Amino acid sequence: MQQPSLLIWKAFVDEDLCVGCGKCTEVCGTGAIRIADKKAVVDFNRCICCAICVRTCPRGAIRIVPYSFPILQREEEGDLDEIKAQLKGIRAQLGEMERSIEEL
Repeated sequence: MQQPSLLIWKAFVDEDLCVGCGKCTEVCGTGAIRIADKKAVVDFNRCICCAICVRTCPRGAIRIVPYSFPILQREEEGDLDEIKAQLKGIRAQLGEMERSIEEL
């Protein structure tokens, strides 16, 4: 059985067209675009697909394209208990780290 996926639209930068002018970063209200190695890079977690960057790019280097992300599903009831146990362990480690920092 194929895992179900969610179709999400996001900004995509064509690196061959991008000259790294930064105009897209200036208009992006969510801070989803930054310049790295003289090219625009999109943070998909921040992009809300408003398309302002598409309209602003003087070279037409940014497009809105569909991305398919897998939908995570619990296989068994025990999965949730395992995740809770892992989070409890992480929480304990963070507590120890905070105490160590306070001692410094």
